[in-house]
Amino acid sequence: MLSPVFLLDTPPSLGLKASAFTLHGLVNQHYCAALQQRLQQLRNEFNPQHSWLCQAGFLDLRLRTGRSAKRFPPSPLTLYEQQQSTGRLRAVSPLVDLYNQWSLNSGLSIGAHDLQCLQLPVSLALSRGGESFSGLGSDSPTLLPAGEYAYFDARGQVLCRMEYRQANGSAVAAQTHAALFIVQGHPHTDGDYLRQIAEGLKADLQRYCSGLPCVA
Repeated sequence: MLSPVFLLDTPPSLGLKASAFTLHGLVNQHYCAALQQRLQQLRNEFNPQHSWLCQAGFLDLRLRTGRSAKRFPPSPLTLYEQQQSTGRLRAVSPLVDLYNQWSLNSGLSIGAHDLQCLQLPVSLALSRGGESFSGLGSDSPTLLPAGEYAYFDARGQVLCRMEYRQANGSAVAAQTHAALFIVQGHPHTDGDYLRQIAEGLKADLQRYCSGLPCVA
């Protein structure tokens, strides 16, 4: 599901794998009953052992890139620890809640970027050093070191640092109606599994977070 909207531009030795798609006509302001039911179904399907096994490769990537998994935890691990600590994921918005639950269940990294806040295509590439990055929840920008993989738009804007943290500038908001979704794996991620998760997420987003009637 790679397309002209997304480019994988990292050394083959890293073994990064990703699937991307765009969706328009999204609604991110209302939790319809059918979406609530779907979220509960996904929570009931969560298998901690499966999630842990599928995300373990992200920790290997931290070792290979010389980054601390404790300081820069992969997003699936952050979600996993949140679920283990509180019993469920924190509610953010319809779009975010849905793809976060898919990320937790699958053990893969999933992110969404508002299409109005970026210029396509988006690339997963290595930083050259000195790129400014303003992560969610941060009050001041950070300069990236060289050799770290990150998501860049066509203008060079940093959208996400590894699978650690997304940038403030492209994060989906209540008014988001079009977004780029990226499902990312690691060297141990099976290609068919990656596509399966991307296709399942896309179907759920179209069914529960679009302008169409939200039905179970």
